[in-house]
Amino acid sequence: MKEIRIGIFGGSRGRNYYGPFDAIEGARIVAIADKKPEVREKLKEIVAEDVVVCETWDEMLAVGLDAVILANYFHEHCKYAIMAMEAGIDVISETTAAPTLGECLDLVECVERTGRKYMLAANCPKMPGPAELGSVYQSGVLGEVLYAEAEYCHPMSAEESSGLAPEEFHWRKYLPGTYYNMHTLGVLMAATKLLPRRVTAMDVKTKSCEARKGVITNAVSAGIALYEMENGSVFRSTGWVKMRPAGKWFRLSCENGTIETDRENQDRVLLRSKDQKSMLYDPMDWQYTAEERKGGHGGADTRICQQICDYLSGKDEEPIIDIYRGVALSLAAIYGHYSVLEGKTFDIPDMKDKTAREVLRGDYRTPFVDPGKEATLACNRG
Repeated sequence: MKEIRIGIFGGSRGRNYYGPFDAIEGARIVAIADKKPEVREKLKEIVAEDVVVCETWDEMLAVGLDAVILANYFHEHCKYAIMAMEAGIDVISETTAAPTLGECLDLVECVERTGRKYMLAANCPKMPGPAELGSVYQSGVLGEVLYAEAEYCHPMSAEESSGLAPEEFHWRKYLPGTYYNMHTLGVLMAATKLLPRRVTAMDVKTKSCEARKGVITNAVSAGIALYEMENGSVFRSTGWVKMRPAGKWFRLSCENGTIETDRENQDRVLLRSKDQKSMLYDPMDWQYTAEERKGGHGGADTRICQQICDYLSGKDEEPIIDIYRGVALSLAAIYGHYSVLEGKTFDIPDMKDKTAREVLRGDYRTPFVDPGKEATLACNRG
């Protein structure tokens, strides 16, 4: 089998993929690009001599790639994904598929037009707790999901926020409360295989966030969204929550019982049946090898890299989050923010319905600010 040549665009987060891929047969990281000199210097210390460390996108593509992992800025994945696929390169997007409604449609049409492979590198569904929720739910023992919840709490001090968003126009400074949903709604979608069809959302504001103005332009603590899913169930999820304590939490409430991750340990799972029998257990003990755990995130980084390799090689026909699920996740985030701004519920179109998805065409309103440009969408309700 031909070895798959992979490039990584964005070295800060992207370097976390190098180690796991170094141990996987059938795929190899051949180039990593980052615009920052200090990041490139650190990369040269950890990668093999035959890995090309580049400054630009064009330099990386010139090395010769079969696929690219997009680990660049959150709001810039779509445009590079389209450029890659137009050049005959498969795409792995590390965070969100697209930041605007119009780009969601552009991305889907590019995949359909070029026939290239595309997936989100969603590592959170591969973590021990979330992975167990999906495994138990897909077994059918709990019956159909009626209600689900997901929270992603990652509080930061002003100093920490400033370190992660050092530039004047960094995307984190303008990130709407509902946008960072891959670690929440994305996990629930991966576990249940359901798509969102309607959304209503609100932002949470606190005085502590007001005190951080100047560091983070969008001074909100969280975006909270309610989704009506395609089976009629209701999911509640957050975006990036800045309130304490830190942690992730997931719950599926179903016809025959409930399964959720433990509040104190997100790798531990509590399974409760409708007859009130309960079982608290740690699936990591038997699911993940010591070698997998070296990759980080409880073995999730290693497992998502293996799935990337399997998908690109054709061993797996469908990833956890493919183009349609990935774009549905972005639409849920964007329409959730529209709901925050306008105070009403929005329908989320079926991206496989070419008539329904036309509503997205040409809508490139964005809350993100680039040098020399202005945002065309508010990042909060004000």
